[in-house]
Amino acid sequence: FMCPVSAEKAALDANPAIAARGFSTLTGHMKEAQFPFAVALAALAVDRKAAYPVFDAAAEKPFEGVPATVLATAIGYHQFEGMALVNAA
Repeated sequence: FMCPVSAEKAALDANPAIAARGFSTLTGHMKEAQFPFAVALAALAVDRKAAYPVFDAAAEKPFEGVPATVLATAIGYHQFEGMALVNAA
C-alpha cells in the first residue's frame, strides 16, 4: 500500500516534463498573497525561458528544459484553491 501523497509524488516524478517547485518552503505561507505570487513566479519563468532551481533537494528534481507552460497552484489557508496555466505568447 502506498500513501496517496507518495503515489502522487511518484507519478509526478516519473514524468520528465514535470518539475514541481514548492516556494513556500522559502517564503512561508503568505495566505492571500500566495496565489498571485505563484502566478508571478510562473510568468517570470516562462518569460525568461528558464526554470527555477531546486528549492528543496529532498523533495524536488531539477528541470533542464525551457518552460513553455507553467502551472501555478495554491491551496487555501482556511478556504480557497487556485490554478493558473501560464503559457508563452
